[in-house]
Amino acid sequence: MAENDSRTLLVVLALPEPLAVGQTVDRRAWPAHVTLASNFVVSEPSEVVVRVVTRACAVEPPLVLRFGDRAWFGPLHDIPVQLVESPQIVALHERLADALHGLAGFAVDAPAYWRDGYRPHMTHVPGVSTASGTSVRLPFIAIASMTGRSATVISALELGKDAGGT
Repeated sequence: MAENDSRTLLVVLALPEPLAVGQTVDRRAWPAHVTLASNFVVSEPSEVVVRVVTRACAVEPPLVLRFGDRAWFGPLHDIPVQLVESPQIVALHERLADALHGLAGFAVDAPAYWRDGYRPHMTHVPGVSTASGTSVRLPFIAIASMTGRSATVISALELGKDAGGT
């Protein structure tokens, strides 16, 4: 993605607890989540992205994962995460990647973290980790737009419900 790209940076997250549409979060203090589609832009209006994501998630039951080891992510390897095992999450990432890639102007911030480079992981609240082998369900999806150090939820849905998006 070009550094002077003025399009809004978007992200799709799976969460154990819902985020409300319009809620703004400091990007350095995200609530616990698994990133399903990281830092991308499109030329389409956000409503189109919401429709595409909602359609890709329409028949998906709540995501189930099993926690693994801790790891360090980010360009400076300074973001503590916990790796997770979930064929379901990997399959949903692929479905989202296929759907989003077809949108006009689609570009990702870090292509190495998509498709074969995607490593599902939970970004916890600072100082939290979960015992390896523990399972959890993630029934909530949020699409957020990111500007500077903040992110604002533009759409939220609950998996396993009528995925009409909100």
